[in-house]
Amino acid sequence: MRKPVNVIDFHSHIVPGRYPERPASCTEPNWPAMEKIDDQHSRMMIAGRQFRVFESFYWNADERIARLDEEGIDVQVISPLPELLSYWLAPDAAEAITDFMNQFVRDMVGKAPTRFAGMGSVALQDPERAVRQLGEMKYALGLKGVHVGSHVNGVSIADERFYPFLEAAESLELFVFVHGIKPGGAALMLGPSLMPAVLGVPHENAVAISSFIMTDILGRFPRLKLVFSHGGGTIGAVIDRFTAVWKEFEPMRRAVAISPEDYLRRFHYDTVVFGADYLAYLAKKVGASQLVAGTDGPVDFGQPRVADLLGAAGVPHADRERIAHVNAERLLGSG
Repeated sequence: MRKPVNVIDFHSHIVPGRYPERPASCTEPNWPAMEKIDDQHSRMMIAGRQFRVFESFYWNADERIARLDEEGIDVQVISPLPELLSYWLAPDAAEAITDFMNQFVRDMVGKAPTRFAGMGSVALQDPERAVRQLGEMKYALGLKGVHVGSHVNGVSIADERFYPFLEAAESLELFVFVHGIKPGGAALMLGPSLMPAVLGVPHENAVAISSFIMTDILGRFPRLKLVFSHGGGTIGAVIDRFTAVWKEFEPMRRAVAISPEDYLRRFHYDTVVFGADYLAYLAKKVGASQLVAGTDGPVDFGQPRVADLLGAAGVPHADRERIAHVNAERLLGSG
């Protein structure tokens, strides 16, 4: 009988059970707070309004490990929830919150270093602060990467103002995990309030990827490790069109000498795509060497278990090993 593959979950989020009190010197009105409901639930409050109720496995390491065991996950790479990246706060408040979250990630990793690896967050609305925080994450906390949004208050993560941050991440050998946030055009997505998350977040990923390609980010930072959530979002649906336009129009080729389809194979993507058919397409399009397993946990809302998804997608056994853990080990510097 074939031995089951090990699994590293590269896409999973945490929330603290509490936040520190707002410093007296800080006037930020949107400082978050957690209010305990019972032993298993707390509500996050922002500016006196409830944002969301969270279960205790978001911050309780023992409960989380029990879930990993149930799901067949050996190691989980934990990161702050995208809504906690804090770009929309005043820079001093964002730095305090992200420093707190980075320490919280480190503390959880410290409770079970064979089961958790960590990525932090930074106050990217002030790139100079963000660069300083990267050094602290690497040397003081031992985190492996940094979680960023697709844009910072409407400015693309690929914009040149963030080059010092990306250069520092490359130099420090920290991977950059990009997640779509606060999608533009939400008013056009009619229906329940969840529609921007359903449609807009994947679109944000595709916009970030295309911007990185057309600014030739790896020509500037060739050792930068970029990982995109949710399989790169909708980029797979438009990459053939993107490449066709690049071939046809000389200004596109002036911008970047490598075709978009080939450039796509230089980034990494997680498997949180919710369906085997699309994962099979993605593995063919970018290659199994560029995929890492993910759950978008700890809450289960439809993403199949990693082993089940890889099997249903018809991924060959050797490639399942790569996707399930080998590629992640390389990005984490442990393989």
